[in-house]
Amino acid sequence: MLRFILSIRLLIVSLALAGVIFTILNGYSSTYQLQQNLLVNISKEANRVYAQKLARMTQSFITNRQEQLRIGAEFLSALAEQEGEDSKALQSRLKFILDMSNGFNSISLINVSGAITAVVPAELDLKGTHLSHSQHDIFNDGKAHLIGPVVGPTGKLLIFISHPVRNSSNDRIADLVGTIYLQDNIFLNRLLSQHDYDDGSYVYVVSSQKELIYHPLKERIGEKITTNTVINNVIDGKKGAMEVVNSKGVSMVAGYAHVAEPDWGVVAQTPRAAILNDFDHQLWLVLKDAIPLQIVILIFVVVCAYLIARPLRMLAESTNNRDQAVKVKAWFYEAYLLKRSIRKEIDSLNEKVTRFDEDRKKDPLTGLMNRRAMDELVTTLVRKKHPFSVIFFDIDHFKSVNDEFGHDTGDEVLKALADMVSNKVEPSGVLFRSGGEEFVVIVPDNKPHSAIRLAEDIRQLVMSEKIPQIGKAITVSLGVSNWIHSMDQSQTFKRADLAMYESKKSGRNRVTSRLY
Repeated sequence: MLRFILSIRLLIVSLALAGVIFTILNGYSSTYQLQQNLLVNISKEANRVYAQKLARMTQSFITNRQEQLRIGAEFLSALAEQEGEDSKALQSRLKFILDMSNGFNSISLINVSGAITAVVPAELDLKGTHLSHSQHDIFNDGKAHLIGPVVGPTGKLLIFISHPVRNSSNDRIADLVGTIYLQDNIFLNRLLSQHDYDDGSYVYVVSSQKELIYHPLKERIGEKITTNTVINNVIDGKKGAMEVVNSKGVSMVAGYAHVAEPDWGVVAQTPRAAILNDFDHQLWLVLKDAIPLQIVILIFVVVCAYLIARPLRMLAESTNNRDQAVKVKAWFYEAYLLKRSIRKEIDSLNEKVTRFDEDRKKDPLTGLMNRRAMDELVTTLVRKKHPFSVIFFDIDHFKSVNDEFGHDTGDEVLKALADMVSNKVEPSGVLFRSGGEEFVVIVPDNKPHSAIRLAEDIRQLVMSEKIPQIGKAITVSLGVSNWIHSMDQSQTFKRADLAMYESKKSGRNRVTSRLY
């Protein structure tokens, strides 16, 4: 009876071929998933940063409007007390406040009885209108308010910002109220709608009651959304990014941030389909370019597998040959040589990986350790509960150096500063370049006042040393903070950063500390 027996040559060739094909397919699958996740994560981060930026701008917009009303209330108080509610001068001053505010759709003055005594623009024809009891009761506590979104007397969806007007005896005699129409406010629309996305991305803002305050589709403003996870998170005061299915059933990649003062949430989001829209096409183009080389590789692997199997076949056939010159140990010797060669290559690769790991922790311009190395050092110190201090500093008016001498000279100034300060910092601390003209010193010490003295030494050293490339000395502003094991290290860095900006605001070339 005939038996089908596979030859070792066929087995080796088949296994090699199957291994290569599986590796190629697995590589494409892994690459596909990796690139998809990478694109989505990049979009998450971009939308998160954009939402935070808009949240800060929105906060600033509201704060500025409140401050304008406060100034306007002081501006009106004497006139409102002396000339009464029907004064043309009062109406004129309201118009002046509206023109200067650059953000309100209307400004009105409401007396303590809840009646509108003056309003601009006058075309609204609301003078003499009385607020409802529920609306009027809000103003009776004599404080500034932000109210809304509500439907105003004109039927428009809006928010109120108010500030009490007081007489010389500090009694409330009226309330100055500015209104922002959520569907028609030019400044608010410009703030939230002008961005460069053309892929279906958009921004919307929700109130603490989960009502849409701003949306590119004006007809959706005022709509209440209760099933969106992103909205639930941002109204809870959180910030971040995530994938979510919106209220219309579309899968979105969203970044969100909270606006504290009016208790709003800002969300920037991009359709997931738009992110991956061109990805499949690009991957196919890559495949087309790679397939010829992969065919060559497959042929090469088959040939190599055949050549590797051929001696084994010859060895098997030689079992019927009594020629003692054929010895199996020769194969072990070759395997030993191959193993030794591979070992050398692995050692070389490990050396290269180690060198690459060191290089990726260095700033290529100054040779200092970069932010990645700093994070690793801080993580180690925190894990060991070793107290440390942080010094933030950057160059004062560095932009003027670049403008006057050029960016190449600016780079030389950064290198000169790095050399100068690193000599001063070592060995008590480690100097890092965190980016641009900003530097960080980590001082592993439980004496934060030593860090303050070191910061002062750095400041004096920098301002006293002339930099040859620009023929003069520069100055730096510094902020100092410290960490102990009972606190979050991110707060330490935030306080050091704030202290540095306090130095900037206080005139530069100084040291400010925020210590625990």
